[in-house]
Amino acid sequence: MKTAFFRPLNLGLALALSLCRLNSAHASASYDSIVTLSYSIGILDSTNPTAGDRTGLSILGTYQQASDDQNFYAVVGGDGQYQSYSPNPAAATVSGKFTGLYSVGGNVNSGSVDSLLTGLFGLELNNNGPYSYNLAVDFQYALQAAAHGEFASTSILFDYWDEGGSNSGFDYVSADAFSGDPDDQQAAADTATFHFGLAAGATRQLYAQAGISSHLESADASPVPLPGAVWLFLSGASASLGLAGRRQRAEGARKA
Repeated sequence: MKTAFFRPLNLGLALALSLCRLNSAHASASYDSIVTLSYSIGILDSTNPTAGDRTGLSILGTYQQASDDQNFYAVVGGDGQYQSYSPNPAAATVSGKFTGLYSVGGNVNSGSVDSLLTGLFGLELNNNGPYSYNLAVDFQYALQAAAHGEFASTSILFDYWDEGGSNSGFDYVSADAFSGDPDDQQAAADTATFHFGLAAGATRQLYAQAGISSHLESADASPVPLPGAVWLFLSGASASLGLAGRRQRAEGARKA
């Protein structure tokens, strides 16, 4: 099995924007961000003379969480805490469908939480037999972000791609709670389809990556300086800036 790779995320900007919106009086706060996805694999046609036979075709579903500096960052103060969860094994044999879930939640009563956590899902299709297969992979995902309290902010930056370059896309949601507006929930969902042939001896990789940034703070929390690596995210974050700006303008119109 090939080693999965993470794409560097541009979530530093979303985190920086959250920090710039700090209010002077904060109480308890919490957030939850959830990403769900599924791959459904179908055989369109094959040179295999036996209908429905999958000789040589093997599929692995994988999941891993980032630990590198560009995709992982966490600082917790006081009683602040966060939890990340995924029930997906490191590698599991897939028959016709692979489902994944990645969630991150946090809460604070007297303290702070700043984090950037990234989960990567992979689908590896190997053809070790003598026949060729024409495959259709239907991909669905859903993003949900919720923030509660005096100050809470969470953002999900999600992207998916095919190592062969035939299909890719991204999505973004962000929820922000603050004094006077202590609850916010945002969601997004979409579908995509990958079509490709898998000749004898060939391998194909599909990936989906979810980066979740968050900030929570209470009234008595001492500001925690961010490391230089986080600010380096800003140089490549123009896409995130555009998405965040459109959402802020839409929220302003909704509240006007």
